Amino acid sequence: MLFLYDEKPVSIFMSGDDTRISVDFCNIKMKMKPCQFRLFHNYLFNTSKKLIENTNSVDLVLVTNSLKVTISTPHFFHLFSAVEIVMNKKFGNQLIYKN
Repeated sequence: MLFLYDEKPVSIFMSGDDTRISVDFCNIKMKMKPCQFRLFHNYLFNTSKKLIENTNSVDLVLVTNSLKVTISTPHFFHLFSAVEIVMNKKFGNQLIYKN
């Protein structure tokens, strides 16, 4: 197991065969293929753009129409930051944003 990111409350790691990326946060465990992980990153990025200053919590739909999770805004940004670090480290994506 290779830890790509490991700080409370988020852990992101790969198994030995590099076929699945596991993401654990706020008592939620997900296993994704690398292409699904990229889509998850895009989903978090687009969700972050919609947040306003007074937002206390964020609703995430993790499985289409099946699992809706509400997490605090600080936990959301911690998750988003961790996913971005892994995207940059593992896939070489540049962290560039347009306003």
